[in-house]
Amino acid sequence: MTSQADVLQSCLQEAAKAARPALEHCIEDAVAALQVAETQSMKVAERDALATAWRELLKNKAAWSDQYPADLLDLFHANVVAAAQAAWAPAATPAAEHAPTQHAVSTGTSMSGFLSHDTFSLVDDADVLQAIESSRLLQQVLPAVEQTLAELNKLISTVQGLPNVRPELNPLRPDAFAQTLREMLSATLAEPAIASLWISYLADPLGRELNRLYERLVNQLELANVQGASYRVLQTPASAASGRASGKPGDGDGPGSGNGGSGSNIGGWVGGPGAYVSDEPMVQQPSQYADLSNDDIRGELFQDFLFHGGSQAHHGLAPAYYATVEEELAALKAAPESASVPLAESRAAPRPDDQSVPVLDRPQRFVDERSPLSQQVWGAYGRPRERAMVRTQLKKEAQRVGQVLGLEVVRKLVNQVAQDPRLLVPVREAIVALEPSLLRLAMVDPRFFSDEGHAGRRLMERVAQRSFKYNDEFSPEFVAFFEAVTRAFNELNGRSIENAQPFGRALTTLESGWDAQDQRETENRIHALQALRFAEERQTQADQITFDLSKRSDLEKVPGLVLDFLFGPWALAMSHAKLTDTRKQLDPQGFGSVVPDLLWSVKRDVTLKQPAKLIEMIPSLLGKLNAGLVLLGQDPRESAPFFEGLMNLHRPVLKLRRLKSQRDAEESGAVPLELEPEELPASPGQRRAKAAAGPWLGPGDLDAAGFEDTLPTAPGELAPLEEEKEEKKESLAAIPVPSAAAAGDAAEHAAPAPEPAASPAAGTAMARSDAEQQLLGLRAGHWVDLYSRNRWLRAQLIWASSKGTLFMFVSHGGQPHSMTQRSCERLIRERLLRPVEMHGVVAQALDRLVKEAVLADTWALSLGAWANPKKLPE
Repeated sequence: MTSQADVLQSCLQEAAKAARPALEHCIEDAVAALQVAETQSMKVAERDALATAWRELLKNKAAWSDQYPADLLDLFHANVVAAAQAAWAPAATPAAEHAPTQHAVSTGTSMSGFLSHDTFSLVDDADVLQAIESSRLLQQVLPAVEQTLAELNKLISTVQGLPNVRPELNPLRPDAFAQTLREMLSATLAEPAIASLWISYLADPLGRELNRLYERLVNQLELANVQGASYRVLQTPASAASGRASGKPGDGDGPGSGNGGSGSNIGGWVGGPGAYVSDEPMVQQPSQYADLSNDDIRGELFQDFLFHGGSQAHHGLAPAYYATVEEELAALKAAPESASVPLAESRAAPRPDDQSVPVLDRPQRFVDERSPLSQQVWGAYGRPRERAMVRTQLKKEAQRVGQVLGLEVVRKLVNQVAQDPRLLVPVREAIVALEPSLLRLAMVDPRFFSDEGHAGRRLMERVAQRSFKYNDEFSPEFVAFFEAVTRAFNELNGRSIENAQPFGRALTTLESGWDAQDQRETENRIHALQALRFAEERQTQADQITFDLSKRSDLEKVPGLVLDFLFGPWALAMSHAKLTDTRKQLDPQGFGSVVPDLLWSVKRDVTLKQPAKLIEMIPSLLGKLNAGLVLLGQDPRESAPFFEGLMNLHRPVLKLRRLKSQRDAEESGAVPLELEPEELPASPGQRRAKAAAGPWLGPGDLDAAGFEDTLPTAPGELAPLEEEKEEKKESLAAIPVPSAAAAGDAAEHAAPAPEPAASPAAGTAMARSDAEQQLLGLRAGHWVDLYSRNRWLRAQLIWASSKGTLFMFVSHGGQPHSMTQRSCERLIRERLLRPVEMHGVVAQALDRLVKEAVLADTWALSLGAWANPKKLPE
């Protein structure tokens, strides 16, 4: 007969073996869901994150599929050992027996449930965040496995030799799978946002796969004739008292009634009435009235409200709470105005000379929810005490726990946004000034902050995101933007808030003004964007034409000079003609028919035998070539070397016009002539078609795209870096051109070189690899600070070529600033182009609130544990 230990080991091996295909299925489902989300997303940054997430999942799929089963098996064995020690440990007191433990996570309890005195240990920020991620993952997985897990817990407890069901000792409990997966994901050192996407999209597939695994294990154990263990009957003190009063145990309103009867809202009923069984430690039903008289709300109540919406949100408030609020309100009214202003607030006011300091060199000013604001701008709500009076009065009017917690979240949220260094100081002060309206909104909708689509949250986020267009609070453009925001916020503060509609109307009014401004800027930049997009499409077609020309059979003995011209400017001219042809002709303007004539005309051994044909061909050939280059917009000076070389190639035939007889001609043809450099046949490398590194731009394209405007901060004007001291000049206009000579000429004449400006960047230059990485991270829609024309501008990347060799930024008013990849990297290295972080302002503030709530609870536990040494783990 198979022993229980053998059956248990068989289950562990089966679970580890099934983990590989299960994880592969999870990754496949997550990748498919991420790809769908990517196609549906309207935000560029969000699409990039989703794309990165599914690509990285596919990249790591094979390695993770090998690692996951091995890591799980190790954890299973460790859980078996720990379960054996816990099962036969000395009996604990009832209080200790039912105290929350780390294993409570496996049954879906909140984060605060396992941060107990018994399991307390000091953790760093990373550990806290990982614990939160594990908790969230479990919360998504547990509903999918709840029923099957209950059956497995009974069977596994029997196999372990336990007299009763002990879910927390099941070595195959869900948190083992979630913890191993989370640790494996964390080991990749992926960005937090990407790791969060992985967990979000892997959770549902993991729940489904885990449920299938548990079903197989239950079936395996039942086939082995394993009988499930029974649950222990537990009674809380309240249920015992109720039973004594009624003469029968557990006589109440049924399980989880919440009316003070027997039992709990966790577990289930077996047998007859009054027999309540629980698969986890019992918890006493919360009172219908909560005492929130503590000045600083924190701990489990606050975490529960942030994470889950608050299980006590609809409860009433105890009389002690109202007494405390009355005292707070009386103290506020009696206190002088200066009492509510902390000493640090003396730094909040702008200094008179701030405007003369370069934007990025200005010292940061401290702002928080207690900062005094300009009463000229914000009226009475510029005073911290007035805002505190509104908050306290609303706390007095609150009737439910959820309202009080909502007010506290608004206060903390405003404080977090006010300290966001990415926002200009006036914007941070505006969010502080809006606090009264946000507090009134929290009274009617306490958890509005949790809904990204809520008008109240969207108003804050859109104002913050719009402010990223500006980096100077003193600029006329920002002043105009801020006047509209001030007007909208003051109107909200003067209204009574009964729902979210006033916030929606305020946002609509602001966005209508922004849309009108954006439309004007779009009209200004559309010409520049069209020029670059046309140039890229023209270059793409030219590369294909070059490839087709390289396959011609008549390229033998063609000089390299001619092939360079055909594969460069002439392919561009043919491409330009096709793109601008409205009649869809096969060979617009006959530029394609010129190719065979040009190739024939430069083969000396053929043309010397048919001089008349060449002499007749030359005028029309030259006319067509010049017409194509004029259409392309190429500077005539760029093509002068080619035409001079072409004349030299034709010169031997032209000399025949001065010969007196056919005999002289034959002798002349028979005499070997010394080849000029331009007459040398093309090398194998010249005959091989190569795609251009980037699109070619003519002088008109350069002007339209804003290359000249970017020149004042071009790398050519900066002090040379250590490894580039030999370079004397590099121009932003030195983009790919048909020939090296033309490239230098274009760079020289793109714009007059201005006097070098003193570089505002301090410190040593950034490493080349770091600059390349920063540039690779830029996407359309990202903001940067760009030093141009001796001032810092806030510009947005609106276009990058498909090969990443050209970039166009647009600053206020639709002013374009275009540059090459090399120039971009150089500016980044010299810190004259600095990417601006622009992820969600409200979302980041909420994340910090969550982290602070967990850390605050952890710190409180630490103080409690040290105050009671007997509770410290041995």
